Amino acid sequence: MESLALVYLGLAVLGPLFALAQRLRPAAEGAPSVWARGRLVDWSYWVITPLVSGLISRALVVALGALVAMALGATIAHADDVFGFFAARSLLRALPEGAQLLVCLALVDLLSYASHRLRHHALFFPLHAIHHSAEELDWLAAARMHPLDEIVDNVAITLPILFLGPAPWVLLCLGPITLLYTLFTHAAIELPLGPLRFVIVGPAFHRVHHAADVPGVNYAGMIALWDVLFGTFRDPASHEAGRDGPVAMGAKPAPLRFGLGEEHVPPSVRAHLVAPVMRFLLGDRASR
Repeated sequence: MESLALVYLGLAVLGPLFALAQRLRPAAEGAPSVWARGRLVDWSYWVITPLVSGLISRALVVALGALVAMALGATIAHADDVFGFFAARSLLRALPEGAQLLVCLALVDLLSYASHRLRHHALFFPLHAIHHSAEELDWLAAARMHPLDEIVDNVAITLPILFLGPAPWVLLCLGPITLLYTLFTHAAIELPLGPLRFVIVGPAFHRVHHAADVPGVNYAGMIALWDVLFGTFRDPASHEAGRDGPVAMGAKPAPLRFGLGEEHVPPSVRAHLVAPVMRFLLGDRASR
């Protein structure tokens, strides 16, 4: 419950700040209104993703962690026993807790990069396509995730971190930090980062990932270096990002087109939840 409180407290603080930033420094594509009737789907995901996907993910991580701990001889009566078992054998216990947080965030982002890239494979993309169905991209669309896609991603990332045994408050903060950072990366703001764009993920970097005509690039969530190291980096200031040439200093880049191209996902939560599962079961798959 503490992590949920952090998510919604962060949303209450950061949402209005990014909404203001989108008005003051809008991206080339502009900033869609968060109060438009069609944005009800995105608002709904800020209930579904933390309350449904998030809670199920945490329960699965604890359950799987308990199975591993019991297989290693532990007696598990409640969730705290799971955290305590791995904390007692922690590979991180020699580090100050602040350093543990930084190490875990870097590892989370590396695992997230791998998971994100895998979920763009044709086998898994029908579920992940829901996140890419937004044709107008801003901070509100950050939580638009099919529950199955989100749960698989969360478990694949969080379970290895649990096994490392960081301090309990570090484990508690990782989910809210990464989710709330997505508000920043999805924000429809123009924020030149200069050389830092090769190091950290900013809005322009992630907009290129969402561009309908630029598939297979910029998978990282926070640390752009992963894409640089693994050959999937696409410079948001480059003509390769679907523009006519490098963007001049102080000039706005040309707009990017978001969404799934010719594919259309009906704009309702029910369609979002059902259609990808049917596509997956019927083998109607495509990757981006």
